[in-house]
Amino acid sequence: MWFLLACSGAHSTLDTPIALEGDGVQAIVRTEWGWQGASTRVGMWAERFGTDGEVLADVERDPDGSVWLYFAVQTGLGEAVSALRIEGDSGVLPLGERPGEDVLRLRRTGVDESRLAASELASTAGLQAARGAWESGAFLLQQDGKTVGEIRFRGDAPPMVGVYDEWWLTPRPVEASLVARGAELVVGFDVEPSLQGEGGLLRINVPLQTAVAPIGEVPVDEERRFTLIEGHLDEERRAATIQASIAAADTLEETLVLDHAGRLGRAAQRGESDCASWDEIRADWEVIFAGYELSIAAGPDGCAVSIETSRRQHGRRFKGMVKP
Repeated sequence: MWFLLACSGAHSTLDTPIALEGDGVQAIVRTEWGWQGASTRVGMWAERFGTDGEVLADVERDPDGSVWLYFAVQTGLGEAVSALRIEGDSGVLPLGERPGEDVLRLRRTGVDESRLAASELASTAGLQAARGAWESGAFLLQQDGKTVGEIRFRGDAPPMVGVYDEWWLTPRPVEASLVARGAELVVGFDVEPSLQGEGGLLRINVPLQTAVAPIGEVPVDEERRFTLIEGHLDEERRAATIQASIAAADTLEETLVLDHAGRLGRAAQRGESDCASWDEIRADWEVIFAGYELSIAAGPDGCAVSIETSRRQHGRRFKGMVKP
């Protein structure tokens, strides 16, 4: 949970100091006493974001007994406000906008000042690198260490996005829309395949420098996730990446079409020598064959399925007859 708001100190009833660690984060919560009473300070440091020292936090207590701390953090794109929830011996740092997504989980540990100091020092260096990356604005999209796309942020101009793998493709980097939502940048762009005019979408988490291609408003395991690495593709490497993605998509498409069409042919069989038409059974299959035009005909060995694309595009290039 991140906000672009100011943050001020508040009285705390927390039993401090509280040291927390987990998911690459080190944090410390302390009570500070002054002439106006007690205030709460938080220090939190991770690879690409963190507090500027130990900063004042607002404290809000939930009816369930948990405590929320709101405090300023520094990210690659500047200052934001983070929320840390503490309950018992654990802490939760929600960084995503969708429910349950990009939630960092912390556990209480002993206060180790040398470890905290080392974490702050490492975070400062990582934050400096993150700021340099966001200032340049050029990132590679990587999945399992493989470059599958690129994105360039251009200040007030629309970002440019290119995606190149077996699942989706832009013929070149294309202009994209951009909406900021909390700690995320939501980027929309034209992409193939587009079966009903839909486009591509990336939700980019700024502090984590990660991205996801969302399927819906609730995260699911099937969604593809990426890491943003500073860099760019030159024309030669981009062309090679595009060609490799087309070849991979064609191989995947042929495998899937042959399997599904074989099953469709068997489902269409009516007796020994008759076959149902595509219109008769399409209701059960049209989601699988979205983007294709089909016909079914009886042959000497069963039902043959003829397939071609309604519009030739990435992942929809197959044309042929699948015989039993």
